[in-house]
Amino acid sequence: MRITDRQIEHYREHGYVIVENFLEPGELARARDEIEVYIPGWLGYAANPRGAKPEGWDKPARSRRTTRFPFPGTQLNAITLHPELRRFASVMNGQQALYCEQSDLSYKCKEHPADKDQHMHVDYINHTLAYPPVDPTYWQTTYLVYYTDVTEDQAPTAVCSERHYANEIRWPPFHSPEERPSLYENEVKATVPAGSLLAYSVRTFHRGTAFKKEGARVSQFISYSPAACPWLGINGWPEQGTRPEFRDWIERAEPREREIFGFPAPGHPYWSEETLAGVGARYPEMDLSPYRDCPKEEIG
Repeated sequence: MRITDRQIEHYREHGYVIVENFLEPGELARARDEIEVYIPGWLGYAANPRGAKPEGWDKPARSRRTTRFPFPGTQLNAITLHPELRRFASVMNGQQALYCEQSDLSYKCKEHPADKDQHMHVDYINHTLAYPPVDPTYWQTTYLVYYTDVTEDQAPTAVCSERHYANEIRWPPFHSPEERPSLYENEVKATVPAGSLLAYSVRTFHRGTAFKKEGARVSQFISYSPAACPWLGINGWPEQGTRPEFRDWIERAEPREREIFGFPAPGHPYWSEETLAGVGARYPEMDLSPYRDCPKEEIG
């Protein structure tokens, strides 16, 4: 589904937007097939919470290091690089080159260690070393893609429009209900069908809510930043370089897809006979011709 101009304007005004049924039915079905292999039982329990909980349901979710891009299969990876997510983030930051800073699978159920009523907070504290200004040049966009239905009882994410704290410095980054009751009184909960999307700014107050009834929620966090700002980003992708899955993805990806994760572009001064040989040795199945054949003077 294409994100509409009206939804873009809603995001600019409120700091978030909910896009129902963002994924096409085939995209959602293929993603759910991959999730079932990756974390067996969670989707089934979400659909039928009267059944048995997934094995290990009461253990903390695996860390970002083990539930992040690239994923087994192709569809979750394709959703990470979804053209509409990239277009939306680019529109928000003035059509700058993008950097994908995050793609993690998230899952929880009632009484899971992550089943908590969070305080209202802003996410910039672990997405930037500095402060997120109102200037769109530095805007980071975070997405939550939902792979299960989310009702009022199934731990919906709550967001509060920037209208209620416009022109404020977002510090401190956390507020309890007693400290800032208006943030809670004006929250909107993302109750959506599977395949829907919540987009929000790292400047926007939001929180995770607790399960009210038995059930599970499976979703994917995806974040984009302007590529020119090295102080932005929640993940360090080079840390993933030893993972076989990451190596395999690098070898199969298109040059523009690699760039989104910080890989040097064709024509960059980085490319030399030495680096071509070294990258070729590290990624033997990678097609190096785009990097070998692109003249250096073509850099914009």
